Amino acid sequence: MESIEGNEKAVCAENANVKSSGPSDDAEKSPKKKHYEIDIFRGWCKSCGICAAFCPRDCISLDKDGAPVIADSTRCTGCGWCEMHCPDFAINVREKTSVKARSEEI
Repeated sequence: MESIEGNEKAVCAENANVKSSGPSDDAEKSPKKKHYEIDIFRGWCKSCGICAAFCPRDCISLDKDGAPVIADSTRCTGCGWCEMHCPDFAINVREKTSVKARSEEI
């Protein structure tokens, strides 16, 4: 019985020496939030309002004439619902890239 108790104490001592990951470590490991750009091609858009109706994050709203406008692009998750349901193919959603990332591509 003593050997089991001795092993338990050794395991506890080893666990006590392991560095715990605090909130700051988790923040460093978590991926950065992606940002998206929503483009509306006015020449193609017939102002049907489908894009605003399908946007789950209310990123697109309609102005007083019923034309879609970007209400808050920071809320966009890039799901593409607006783009997929637009009958005129007048919307394009793409991930914003940083200046650093674009210069590395060249």
